[in-house]
Amino acid sequence: MLAAMPAPAWGSIGPALPGPPPTAGQGFPTAPPPGVIPPAGPVGPTASLPTKFAGAGLRSGFVSVRGRELTLAIACKHGGQVSLTASGLGSGVLARGGYACRGGQGSADLSLRPRAARRLAALKSTVARVAFGGGSAERFSITLGARPTIPSDWSNGGMECSFLGPNEPYLVAPNFTVTPPAIIDVRPWVAFYTPANGWRWLGTTGINSSSWYRWSATSAGVATWLTPAGALNPWTWAPIDVRAGQQTYAIAAFEVIYWYAHLRYVWAYAPSHLNATAAGTYCTFR
Repeated sequence: MLAAMPAPAWGSIGPALPGPPPTAGQGFPTAPPPGVIPPAGPVGPTASLPTKFAGAGLRSGFVSVRGRELTLAIACKHGGQVSLTASGLGSGVLARGGYACRGGQGSADLSLRPRAARRLAALKSTVARVAFGGGSAERFSITLGARPTIPSDWSNGGMECSFLGPNEPYLVAPNFTVTPPAIIDVRPWVAFYTPANGWRWLGTTGINSSSWYRWSATSAGVATWLTPAGALNPWTWAPIDVRAGQQTYAIAAFEVIYWYAHLRYVWAYAPSHLNATAAGTYCTFR
């Protein structure tokens, strides 16, 4: 498969990372029929990053746990309630608490159930879900653990920060290499951060919603993208418009399902290309 590069010093500049995509490890498509080569499929649609959200958001998607205790960093407009679930640690709500909001920021100190904390200690790290509010709650995925595992990024593809203009990033899927060849399903995301809203996720079908794209991957890359002349025509998503004046950070992520005899699922961030010669953790838009 496409190699992942060593992670840079995440969060050394700008906000902490957003954590996993909102539906990480969920909503998988059905398995592909054997021997069928999928068509290239549509490119990502024109999109804009929203600037206004009614509910609270998270300022970090990687949350450390000390014994049973953890703290969520929150972007907010007013105080409220928050709850945490994690299917890998047990059923139902595993921690619940409140938070106050001052100057657009708050924090919630939560305590895991004892059994859930023991399970997390054995697992080291797991994906959890955070919900703010009541029935129409804002929901986010986080990576939870004593030292939450931060994935490396894909070694190619990624987000071109200013390819089409200073506020129009352009996303190119990595050229996934797979040995032995396999059908892969890939779900793209763009995470974007503003001080007012924290991290939010945009997929090809809207906020917190993205499509799976099915391709045929080989040891030389994605065969589905090769033209009859042998040129590579990778999947792209553009333009993605960013409103100026919001102090926005953006980073892309791709989830991948490898359809081997035993299904394998991974996700990783994509590189952010600041210009033709430099790369960084995020694309930054002022």
